[in-house]
Amino acid sequence: MCGIAGFFSKNNVNKPDKDKLKIMTDLLAHRGPDAEGQWCDGLVGLGHRRLSIIDLNEQSNQPMLSHDGRFVITYNGEVYNYKELRVELEEHGAVFNTESDTEVIIESYRYWGRNAFNKLNGMWAFCLYDVEKKELVLCRDRFGIKPLFYIDREDVFAFSSEAKAILGLLPDEKIPNETCIYRYLAGTLNEDVDEKSFYKNIKIFPAAHYMTIDAQNGESSIKPYWEVDEKKFRHKWIKGKNPIKTFKKLFENSVELRLRADVEVGACLSGGIDSSAIVGCASKKYGRKMHTFSSIYEDPDCNEERYITDVNKKWNTKAHFIKPDEYENDFVEYVKKITYHHDQPFTGASLFSQYMVMNSISGNVKVVLDGQGADELFAGYIPYYSHYIYDLLDKGTLCARLKAIRLLTVVNKYWHDIIGAISTDSIVRLVGIKNSFRFQNNQRIAELRIKRTSKMFTDSFMGRVHEDYSRKDIKLSSKLNTRLCNDVINKSIPALLHNEDGNSMAFSIESRVPFLDYRIVEFAMALDGKYKIRDSWTKWIVRKACREYLPNSVYKRKNKMGFPAPFSRWLRQGKSKEEIKKIIYEFSERGIVPKDTVLSIYNSHMKGEGDYSTILFRMFNLQLWLVMNDMKENYSNA
Repeated sequence: MCGIAGFFSKNNVNKPDKDKLKIMTDLLAHRGPDAEGQWCDGLVGLGHRRLSIIDLNEQSNQPMLSHDGRFVITYNGEVYNYKELRVELEEHGAVFNTESDTEVIIESYRYWGRNAFNKLNGMWAFCLYDVEKKELVLCRDRFGIKPLFYIDREDVFAFSSEAKAILGLLPDEKIPNETCIYRYLAGTLNEDVDEKSFYKNIKIFPAAHYMTIDAQNGESSIKPYWEVDEKKFRHKWIKGKNPIKTFKKLFENSVELRLRADVEVGACLSGGIDSSAIVGCASKKYGRKMHTFSSIYEDPDCNEERYITDVNKKWNTKAHFIKPDEYENDFVEYVKKITYHHDQPFTGASLFSQYMVMNSISGNVKVVLDGQGADELFAGYIPYYSHYIYDLLDKGTLCARLKAIRLLTVVNKYWHDIIGAISTDSIVRLVGIKNSFRFQNNQRIAELRIKRTSKMFTDSFMGRVHEDYSRKDIKLSSKLNTRLCNDVINKSIPALLHNEDGNSMAFSIESRVPFLDYRIVEFAMALDGKYKIRDSWTKWIVRKACREYLPNSVYKRKNKMGFPAPFSRWLRQGKSKEEIKKIIYEFSERGIVPKDTVLSIYNSHMKGEGDYSTILFRMFNLQLWLVMNDMKENYSNA
């Protein structure tokens, strides 16, 4: 896990040199504190900051040249199956000077060309330069676990792990992207994932793609190397196999591969099924006590200590607890730090909890396993019930209809007051019964009330928003799998992975996500919904396959928290409430949202007339980001 950067000039004016590259890599020092390097040939410049995880020898520092000097690479990530690929390549005569996975990527590309990308199992973003052909190849892993940003101007092409390094080279590009600001405040940022970043001209390199660039004339092309193919996945992972046994084998192998490291490995533990299963499986396969790291709040709505304790006790771990409440005095300063590392405002205060967990990991281990992705693959969130109910109704049989009614009854019994629950009006009409089911979502209701009664954005700001969103949703054979697939590929998972990377790399920690092994993703996309939701149980197959790894309390757990933070309470009673208020009031002068709307929302929250904490956090964090970037746009005067 590292930081990468590079550029080349298209007009021979801003030619790459090591001093310019060092400006970029210095801004990525937190991603790689163990070593740094810059490489130039007068045409192309590549830079690197290293976090040493595999083959700690300095021979594996980057940028790395191939044994014959033809290829040079700067690479961020881990290829977990590098040992198996190395054996295969050696059989074909490949030569290796190191024990690193970096060199395996180089030799894989030499032998297989672009077909090599589908052989890699892991997370990566890299730029490989063919010195002989004067061709650059940029590539990002299938699901965007590792970040990659780029800018393609008439005079220069540049890329980096974080936008700030590109801005270090091109400070004039610190221009806000009004479309992303609009999406962020409107609550659709995680629903509209595309190449747009919060900086107008800096793009997000798409996952599962590679780009080739002729460094002599600047011509480029970008293509996918992996795409969703439900039929192919079903034949590969489902047909003729026992799904529970198949998943268990894939999961255990994924965890085992992600324990490969020449440094100690730990795990984040929230007390949910996903992280608990990982801790259990890793503890069994690791051969030593696992370090676990957990966030604990006193608020009952945010406290998962009971489940965390049960997991730690079952596996005799080295448990570490962080209490973010103890850092509330400095909440605003921590949000500034998080915003800096993310290069953008973030969507909720829960990232503060995750950030403090990563802070506690620093100095204990350099690698952690995390449960990201399981909810979106195996239907772990309550709203997914609605899609499965529609699938049952689409079958048209009496049996399926009865299952749908029974499922609605069970869902209402257990989750009638859970935030983010199902909107049942249309479902109830289809089932043909009266609407006796109550699904309350106070925060969402409050935000919808804002949109109905208030003008959310000023005309001058909206005049600068250009929503040309053109990404097409992927369609699978069922409504449930269609929703899950799009959440993984196009919507929530890309944003969540950005958060995971930003928070972990802020402390030079490598975060690995076993559930996003591409084999598990392909398996899940082909798996019938009945293995994901059954009766009142979400993630049914994960529970069944991982039963031996879970304490009974977690196995039977129905509620879900994740990394919660009591920001709603902090707004009203917290130690930083006056400072937060001041920043929100400063935002009201921006001319993005009408001032009377901002003040009305804030006052309504403070009076207890609704929970407006989500939108208020976004206004607060957006103002911090704009100030940090010295963006002085005032749309009231635009």
